[in-house]
Amino acid sequence: MRRLRFSRRRRMIVRSRKTRSMVSLPAPVRCLGLAIVLCAAVANAGAREVTADRLLHARDEPQNWLMHLGSYDGARYSGLDAINAETVSQLVELYSVPLGGLLQGGGSFQDALPISPLVEDGFLYIVDGNGRVNKLDAHRRGAVVWRNDAGQRDLDSWLEPSRGLAFHGDYVIATSADGHLHWIDKETGETARSVAIGDPTEGYTIVAPPLVAGDRIIVGGGGFDRGAAGRIDAIDAETGDHLWRVDTLAEGGAPGPIGGGTIFQTGVYDPATGLTVWGTGAPVPRFAPFAGDAGASRSNSAIAIDVETGAVRWHFQYVPGSDPNGFSEAGTHQLAALDGADPVLMHFGNNGYAYALDMADGSLRSATGHVLGPLWPGVDPLDGRPETGEGGGLDTAWANRADCPNILGDPAYVAAFSPRTGLAYGAGADGCLTENLPVIKTYSAPGWLGAYYAGAAGNLGMLSAIDPQTGALVAQRLFDFPVHGGALATAGGLVFAMTAEGTLHALDEETLEPVWSRKFGSLAPIPPVTFEVDGQQRIAIVVGGNAFTPDLSYRPPEMGISEPIFVLVVLGLRS
Repeated sequence: MRRLRFSRRRRMIVRSRKTRSMVSLPAPVRCLGLAIVLCAAVANAGAREVTADRLLHARDEPQNWLMHLGSYDGARYSGLDAINAETVSQLVELYSVPLGGLLQGGGSFQDALPISPLVEDGFLYIVDGNGRVNKLDAHRRGAVVWRNDAGQRDLDSWLEPSRGLAFHGDYVIATSADGHLHWIDKETGETARSVAIGDPTEGYTIVAPPLVAGDRIIVGGGGFDRGAAGRIDAIDAETGDHLWRVDTLAEGGAPGPIGGGTIFQTGVYDPATGLTVWGTGAPVPRFAPFAGDAGASRSNSAIAIDVETGAVRWHFQYVPGSDPNGFSEAGTHQLAALDGADPVLMHFGNNGYAYALDMADGSLRSATGHVLGPLWPGVDPLDGRPETGEGGGLDTAWANRADCPNILGDPAYVAAFSPRTGLAYGAGADGCLTENLPVIKTYSAPGWLGAYYAGAAGNLGMLSAIDPQTGALVAQRLFDFPVHGGALATAGGLVFAMTAEGTLHALDEETLEPVWSRKFGSLAPIPPVTFEVDGQQRIAIVVGGNAFTPDLSYRPPEMGISEPIFVLVVLGLRS
């Protein structure tokens, strides 16, 4: 593998935000106290490159978790099976690692943060709530090897840390809320290069983890309701050069919304077709009368892009750009492929339907309702859009009425797919929200329109199992509280899901009957990952964060949660 075209230095190099000149900063912290005395050089002896071939065959390394969604198909599936229906009752907490990020500022820092780790050869790499990148040694109960702030300095509190990382060669690839992409040396923790993707003073930020596909790094960003339009950029992984850009709102920059179409989660990649598919968010401002379909034809869509050229091969819009209800389809997709069957692109929509699309051309194969609350009368059999119905759905009479399905029911990670069962597992929240006047107008965004929400406390959580080939709803499990974190499927015959009040559930992969559960006592919007270290299977999950904003989500007293925390918990079978 070619090396990056720069020399490594023993001091971190970053770009000054004020002068745009290169400045030197102290190297990242690698020892944080007497209890952590072994540093990066010892801990990383024999570290391997994460090559393009290893990423292509990531599922062949079940002991690791090399990609944000586990593998290019986004399946969040692990071939490890030591933790199974017979042994899961012996699952206990082995250790925990407190992470930073308990800021009580405005914006996203009030929310629990959906951050997921990578794992390679017994080392965990994870972003904390402050946006710092941490390397932890799983051989030594999560001892901190190094910590890098990845340029997260003096930022506006609305800028949310990245939700995850990627690997390329000898580097951890990280994004930061100030619109930069960083190459961090896996061994030393030093920043080798930083490249600006967008400008936060123009409302641009990055929260989605990057995707490494061959020699390119694909980055999705935008400004949600801060004004910057969403976009997807490709960066040369070796040189840092910009290769192509795709606008996520409309082709050719057609007039329409001011912003939106933001990317919140990483895309999937199909090496056979050379396509990467990303989900996009809603256009903003939400209630502006000019926000018509013409200027937002790629919002709330799946966009399929040729990785080499940046050409958009097709896009499928789940909800029209003129919808004022706020549904966002920026959640993950899964490439569900079984032997002998054509690959199907699955997406559990925020609009209440689970979609199966043809990967080749984006045509609709099926749309299955996966929530129990009120839905639209149906979906158009040609374009897949929900049909307008009285009392809910795509309705412009938005003030003081129920939004159904629940627009806040879309979890950060949405779904998993198991090649054992051939089923896709989608999580979410059931019920409705009521939008209430007055509209929101803030000093930082004068003239922007929105509304407050209420009536969410009674909403249920759910996990649905759907056959991508037929669209059949095979099984469904309801929970007392929403499932914000999505799912993990394993070869042990279990599906893991986390409910909002902090309970991790293990369910039977066929019936979704509960097998085991453990409550951690703090909010959790994050699914677990699983890996192996020293021959033993482990489950790792981040619990806590800050309090969910009371007006925007679910925190009734019945949850019984403790004060907010932000901790990585690692579980294993009792010896």
